[in-house]
Amino acid sequence: MPYALGVVDLLIVVFFATHVLRTGRPWYWIMIMTMAPFLGSLIYFISEYLPEMRYSRGGRKVLRAVEAAVDPNRAMREAETEFERSPTAANRAALAAALSAAGSYDEAIKHYDECASGSYAKDVHFVRSLAATNLLAERWSAARASYERLFALGKDARQPDDDLGYAFALARLGDGSADAAFQHAVTTANGPVARCRYAQYLDESGRRREARELYEQVVKEGRLAPAHTQDLHKAWYRLAADALKAP
Repeated sequence: MPYALGVVDLLIVVFFATHVLRTGRPWYWIMIMTMAPFLGSLIYFISEYLPEMRYSRGGRKVLRAVEAAVDPNRAMREAETEFERSPTAANRAALAAALSAAGSYDEAIKHYDECASGSYAKDVHFVRSLAATNLLAERWSAARASYERLFALGKDARQPDDDLGYAFALARLGDGSADAAFQHAVTTANGPVARCRYAQYLDESGRRREARELYEQVVKEGRLAPAHTQDLHKAWYRLAADALKAP
């Protein structure tokens, strides 16, 4: 067992020593880690490596995952504390976002309803958040109404994700205008998500040939896309590929 721990300490030192050399940090870090492998590596991780991670997308994802595992309710507690200390619209929206992230959509919607009222009734961010949370809660009629309220604020208020959310709500309601809404969402969106959602709608509507054509477009795009795009949308590229394999 002591031998195994020694090997682990050595691997950690090698990893951080390589990071020192690659990033041009002072050589004394290597001396510290060599003299006290575990403690030196821990100090380096906290003082040098950890802050750097916060400035990269991948690092932020790792940190969020670690924070969620260590203290999954931290964001909720902080949002509740801030709202109790100062019940502003911004703090209420932050609390609603935390509730939504935790899956408490009904509570989140109540707060977003409050945010998007009174002097903030035409606030684009609050109305959009209300619409999106209604969508997550599968309140299809409320989602449709919220998106239509958002679109009424002007064309500058409308984003591609809003178009897709609206089309999805219409589809779930069996609204005949869902097809046109999906077509519009495909023209405004970047990436494969809108086309996959439209293809699913077409498939559910019995329009298999049209759905297949869209899936083929998505798979072709995936093959030609840069590596970072493939990684970002890999779930949707896989969904399209799997759909084409279905009988």
